[in-house]
Amino acid sequence: MFYKNNKYINNKHHTTLLKLKKCPLLKLLFSKKLFLKPTQYISQRGQILVIFICRLPICSTYLDHKIIKKLTDVIGVSVVHWKLDKKTGWKLLNAGETKLGENAFKIDGGILSSQDDTSSPLGDLDESSNRLFKDGTFDPHYGVTQIKELYDMTDKQYKGEYFWPILWDLKTKTIVNNNWDQIDAILNSAFNDFDETKGTVDIFPETLSSQIEKYNEWLFPHIIDGVYNVGLAEKQSVYETNLINFFKDMDKIENKLREVHDTLAKEYGASNEEEILKRFFLFGGQITESDIRLFVTMIRFDSIYAVHFKLNYRLVRSDYYYIHLWMRNLYWNYPAFGHTTDFNHIKLLYTHGMRNINPNGIVPLGPEYDILKL
Repeated sequence: MFYKNNKYINNKHHTTLLKLKKCPLLKLLFSKKLFLKPTQYISQRGQILVIFICRLPICSTYLDHKIIKKLTDVIGVSVVHWKLDKKTGWKLLNAGETKLGENAFKIDGGILSSQDDTSSPLGDLDESSNRLFKDGTFDPHYGVTQIKELYDMTDKQYKGEYFWPILWDLKTKTIVNNNWDQIDAILNSAFNDFDETKGTVDIFPETLSSQIEKYNEWLFPHIIDGVYNVGLAEKQSVYETNLINFFKDMDKIENKLREVHDTLAKEYGASNEEEILKRFFLFGGQITESDIRLFVTMIRFDSIYAVHFKLNYRLVRSDYYYIHLWMRNLYWNYPAFGHTTDFNHIKLLYTHGMRNINPNGIVPLGPEYDILKL
């Protein structure tokens, strides 16, 4: 399902029923009850607030979309704490009278460590840590500290789980949408009448839609979800099978990007890397939804997945030249990617959110550089 001309249009990729995972971090992505409200909610600056955990790969795509469409000054952001409460869901910090102010309209939602290009020593950090703009931010409108409270405001009779991310309407105090697979489409198309979005790239153009749709349909089970199939395996044989299959799929991505690079090298000259990188994307020589969805998994790979999910059979930086080049090009040359990647939050979220894998919650400090220079 994608958003166009003020309506949703069904397609195979966006209506695929996704299984719930054993992983609590992923389980709350797949809503059984969706809040899908009319598009008249999307009408004016400051009326919509996106509240989400921006450190899981799927949720990070919304922050990337928002920046690519130049909606940073239109849609505010509150960033939830990196520790998930299994009973009440994600939480926001209690900041008292402190004002979020313009931090809500910064690229990263005001989180300080998003400005760093590698993670830092954390010390013995308690899960109840309440460091403003480090562990998360707060809600300056209603003072809520739990995502649960937003569901209660929307529907007092709601008894289900507290799914996220949330697209929230400030004027009517209601959830506009909580379907992870629709919000990116809304951000791409629903604000096209705003002056800020004029001239921005369409990440799901009609001319490429069939290719993007088909690739995204393959990408989720094989790569985005694939890391969890390896990391959450409970038997050695299952782990080994899933791992080998995963890296076969990584080889497919590497080969595709190699073909793209070779084609561009023939057009611009093999030594003209600057021009090559300007069009070094999966489809059509432009950033698309597929680039965004692949990036948020690849940028986490060497830093957390290789260790936490035991995916160290190969690394992106040493074993996948073209994926590594493509990823670094996005990170260093496009602020939507580099400025929304917070390695501290990423590592804290996984290591403290999956104690079945990491009982002591030890956060890996390496690699020395989470992202290498281009």
